Amino acid sequence: MPTRAIIDTNVFLSSLWSTRGAAFEIFAQLRQGRWQIVFSNHLLYEYEEVAKRTAPETGLSLQDIDDVLDALCAIAECRQLEPDWIPRLSDPDDEPILQMAVEAKVPTIVTRNVGHLKPAESFGIEVLTPAQFLAKLRAGI
Repeated sequence: MPTRAIIDTNVFLSSLWSTRGAAFEIFAQLRQGRWQIVFSNHLLYEYEEVAKRTAPETGLSLQDIDDVLDALCAIAECRQLEPDWIPRLSDPDDEPILQMAVEAKVPTIVTRNVGHLKPAESFGIEVLTPAQFLAKLRAGI
């Protein structure tokens, strides 16, 4: 079974901004089946909201964003968040990512805000930058 990971919105957005860099390569490897993306409706809606808000800056149309999200939905492991979660992070916007990782037993969160999600490590969840996650994928770990 491929590595399962949650991708923070900041990494998803970076993959839309440029075809260079670790974020874009991570999604290229996803298309090749090298790892499994996991998200919830909450995270999907966040991807959509931020991507569509910044679409003019990325040179993508709203339809392009919809096409990317449809492709992700077709291959993603989608999870529903439980309503009884007790917040543990200082930034409430990051809370659903930690919650999903814990509830779905996802071993890795990929983010550019490693410090915000550091408490995930107390649950045995690795918090990696895009470059660190890409290095793991390339190493076959």
